[in-house]
Amino acid sequence: MYCSLCKFVTFPPLCVSGVSECILITQWPRYIFSHLNNSIELNCYQNDTEYEYLYWYKQQKGGTIQMMASVVAGTADYEDEYKSGYQAVRLSKKQWTLTISRIQERDEAFYLCAASFAHVLGQDTEP
Repeated sequence: MYCSLCKFVTFPPLCVSGVSECILITQWPRYIFSHLNNSIELNCYQNDTEYEYLYWYKQQKGGTIQMMASVVAGTADYEDEYKSGYQAVRLSKKQWTLTISRIQERDEAFYLCAASFAHVLGQDTEP
């Protein structure tokens, strides 16, 4: 049985004059088709920035976007649902990965990576 994982390739740059700088975040591969119980790796790259706060998000068909993990200063923090079977790693200042081990049907989704100069609060994070 196959479990297909589909994800967004490139975040288009968002620029607001005088407010923010323009960044480009690229993800690959564009699509992943995997057998159940296999491991897969998603990659993310930020162009001209070296933002310290890195994130992975997931959206299942018909669902809302959920934060999965954040990586700050090389340390990954996972939302409760993603503490087992998922590994977010910062490979360099510009590149990070998400490995999903033992793919299950629930992993079929749209995956997004993001980078920020400030921390984004998660589900279990107190302001």
